[in-house]
Amino acid sequence: MPVYRTNRNAESYGQSIGILLLDARMPFPPGDVANASTYRYPVVYRIVSGLETDVCLNGAPEFASAIADAAQELARQGVRGISSDCGFMLQYQQAAADAVDVPVAMSSLLQLPLIERSVGPGRPIGILTADSANLSEDFLERAGIRPRNPIVIRGMQDEPEFYSSILDPKGTMDTDLINQETVAKALSMKEEHPDLGAILLECSLLPPYAAAVQQAVGVPVFDFVSLIDYLQAGTRPRRYQGFM
Repeated sequence: MPVYRTNRNAESYGQSIGILLLDARMPFPPGDVANASTYRYPVVYRIVSGLETDVCLNGAPEFASAIADAAQELARQGVRGISSDCGFMLQYQQAAADAVDVPVAMSSLLQLPLIERSVGPGRPIGILTADSANLSEDFLERAGIRPRNPIVIRGMQDEPEFYSSILDPKGTMDTDLINQETVAKALSMKEEHPDLGAILLECSLLPPYAAAVQQAVGVPVFDFVSLIDYLQAGTRPRRYQGFM
């Protein structure tokens, strides 16, 4: 058996990924980034106090130091990678990465350059976001993401169940209704752009509906969980067993 050493900063052991959470109270169903049963590996969470959903979506550079502190706390706990539960935390990518020595992927939007190269030049890439009023190509470029393909951004802020569950939380969430709203939004995007190459779900609450979107639209769908799984795969590579 190996010899293990005490990490005096750790409250517990074995968590692969640390996830920084918005200061939000709402249901987090399976598939949501903030539901630990979403993953096939252990994760640990830290809330960034005061960074509420609307604050993050509207841009809040004053929280960069709090993000850095929370990332350092997760690193001290022994995580091998750090992410978040809001695509708009892209604004804190550099602050978090500069604060720790483990890999950091704060936003599902970081997958955009990879998606571009996977679908080929010229094909539009759709982004479904919580709030299209605040997500723009300028927002992406400020974070160092400069799309080459056409980007089609559509927001969920006008969908009744999504809005009342997430943007103005009523305390309940009808996932069947949100599934219908998300699929309908994706289908309208495909109708407007028949050569759509892929869809990226910005919001951390949308992965539960990714499979339904992919089945309905017929293009690859990427989300926050695909990003975190990628981070996990790089920090804890799988050991292979088999036969020849």
